Amino acid sequence: AGVAQALPQTFTARVSLEMALNGVHGGGQVVFQVDCAITKPGDELFATGGHDVLGQWAPDKGLKLDTTKETFPTWSSQPVSVPADVRLEYKFVIKSAKTDPRPFATWEAFEGNRDLVSKAGLKQTARSIWGKKVDTRVSSEALPEALGGQNGTKQAPAKGGLAAQPRISMADALKLADQIEQREPRRKNFSQSLITLDVEDAGAASQALSAAAEMPAQEPEQAGQECAGATPAMRKTMPLKHITSLSALSEMADIMEKEEARATTQRVATYESQNLDVPVVIVTSEIAPYSKTGGLGLVAASYSYEFARKGHRTMAISPKYKHYDGLTYVAEAKVMVADREEVVKYWHKHEGGCDYVFVEHPSIEKDGGLYNSDDGREYPDNLFRFTLLSLAALEAPLILKLNGKEVYGQKCLFLANDWQAGLVPLYLCYKYRPNNCYVESRVIYVVHNLGYQGQYPHIKACHFFGIPELAAADIGLGDSVNLCKGALVCADRVITVSPNYTKEVQTAAGGFRLESFVKAKGDALRLGGILNGIDDCWNPEIDKNIEKRYSIENFETGKRFNKAALQKAVGLQVDERAVLVGFVGRLTWQKGVDVMVSILDWLMKDEGNGVTGHVQLIMMGNGEKQYADALRGAEGRHPGRVCGYVGFDPKVEHHMMAGCDLFLMPSRYEPCGLPQMYSQRYGTLPIVTATGGLVDSVKDVALGCDKATGFHISVLEEGKMKEVIYRACALCLQAPADFKKMIVNAMSEDFYWPQAMDEYEKSIDQTLSDPAIHRS
Repeated sequence: AGVAQALPQTFTARVSLEMALNGVHGGGQVVFQVDCAITKPGDELFATGGHDVLGQWAPDKGLKLDTTKETFPTWSSQPVSVPADVRLEYKFVIKSAKTDPRPFATWEAFEGNRDLVSKAGLKQTARSIWGKKVDTRVSSEALPEALGGQNGTKQAPAKGGLAAQPRISMADALKLADQIEQREPRRKNFSQSLITLDVEDAGAASQALSAAAEMPAQEPEQAGQECAGATPAMRKTMPLKHITSLSALSEMADIMEKEEARATTQRVATYESQNLDVPVVIVTSEIAPYSKTGGLGLVAASYSYEFARKGHRTMAISPKYKHYDGLTYVAEAKVMVADREEVVKYWHKHEGGCDYVFVEHPSIEKDGGLYNSDDGREYPDNLFRFTLLSLAALEAPLILKLNGKEVYGQKCLFLANDWQAGLVPLYLCYKYRPNNCYVESRVIYVVHNLGYQGQYPHIKACHFFGIPELAAADIGLGDSVNLCKGALVCADRVITVSPNYTKEVQTAAGGFRLESFVKAKGDALRLGGILNGIDDCWNPEIDKNIEKRYSIENFETGKRFNKAALQKAVGLQVDERAVLVGFVGRLTWQKGVDVMVSILDWLMKDEGNGVTGHVQLIMMGNGEKQYADALRGAEGRHPGRVCGYVGFDPKVEHHMMAGCDLFLMPSRYEPCGLPQMYSQRYGTLPIVTATGGLVDSVKDVALGCDKATGFHISVLEEGKMKEVIYRACALCLQAPADFKKMIVNAMSEDFYWPQAMDEYEKSIDQTLSDPAIHRS
């Protein structure tokens, strides 16, 4: 059921037919033409590209073009129907007759591909000249029928190749990849978006993250003062010096709170593990609450609790970046790096069923952040530090006797997280298995973000890592070692943090030069995607941060109360009828803030349509100065209706989830994402770009209000964002019964970790049953 069917006529009458069709049916038609005079009798000509209607680049499965004696040398296809706003990349290819001595397929020879973006309600004709990329001309005409594609034309399937493509334009994807690739070597391996803060107050900028983490969160009234006329220096709630994501400042439930939350909900496991007796060893460069710069630390902390709770003997091993209370020294080991013997020491703490093991070495503890100094450049010895981590992690199960028990032993499941632990699969293949050690063990490599890969130029890999030439080839890419590539090649299984992201990283747009290695893992049936879970603290029934707790049974009263409290706290007009839209995140291009800022004045202007001008906006975050200034400017132009909160307060984030009607998350790139899941649990419907884990976690309104939990922006550009936000706000204002149906759907979703753990147990069983990867 589409939106036009799901909403009452009073609503559809208020929205233009073009807008409704664009969002629901999204159909357009494309005709491909090319002037090509080099063909011979018996040749066939195809338009071939990265979509099912174009054969997914298979030359003999593309869209066939025809010509006649009268029209030659112009070749033309039949019209094909394609969903709106799909970027079609393609080239023309000549397929020779079987008896012809020429190659089977002759492709156009220019660099790159042709591309065309389909448009709703239009028939587009793209006419090109063979071999000349720049000469394509596109003409358009309105389709005779509103829905299009009903005159016998070939239909694009609803699933398949399209779903595998990131919903980010190729230009945006390449821009993102170039931004990372063009950085100097010491800025490539970590996000830089929060390094240079928009601070006029140098004193606030210089405070350490550790001090910020210990600061008490502001009360809502204080947050409101910051949004309502405070100076920029006053608005600095928490310095963000050494973190890569605002999620590092989010709270987590402690063990008692988790158990309390789970006692109120009866969940039935959907999968019964066959290998609970196999220990799990989590290798991670950070783990909350001891160390965290972003989402990895939170996820690793959840792994440590959840695997132990499932019944696995569980070890989480991470660097000892500083003094941590409650640790006990347990052992030391000698490892070889760059032909030098290094001594690593192990410190231990048992908590919540997990053995937390911290690796100490003089190189690990630094005065700055975990990975980078105050100027944002990573430490020059990071490769050395994380080589030590991987080697220490592989030695730990063999030598550490913890809690009066024997060693973990030689049959373990290693969970290596991101490139910092990327040497674990490589060493397992080339150092341990050839020496008859860990023969029954397996390693799963978890990709949290493929954009950061552990690239280090001009390293003599054989000497530095103590590995053979074949291993050096596995880890090498260009003139650098690439720890992520080595892990992809050598891991027994690769998991990404959402099913859709698994598809995206197999494409040129989402693979950051490693797509072929990821795809090879998929071809070997050793690739999967599991959506991260959310922490138990994100629950409106027990949340101590919000003004009034509520459940799915009384959400209307609860959200109404929290909305009024939030509006008052942040200095907005207390108006129950206004649609309250929230955003929390880094103020960066990657998060789509540029597009949000561009439509803000339009959203605030009352044009008599009953929607725009009846909206309030809260945007909280920090990052690039240009966007922070834009938020402050918008707040000044629209007092009482816009709050530009430049900073971050985790308590305010909870208030926003409970008090907002809609939550905006228009990321260009989002491997998993957590806020869109938080918002649904609180009955705040998310508006998201159809990319990465946002696709997996938000059910689009096109499914109908009986199933949908939010709204997808198919392609991130100004017009499409306006359209989707307009539709969402109109639904809230003019079809409240259907909006409430979607709230119930959203609050009924289960995004907590126990559900995700069933998928992890299934992957562990598959991995342990498969033959180990052998490379030597």
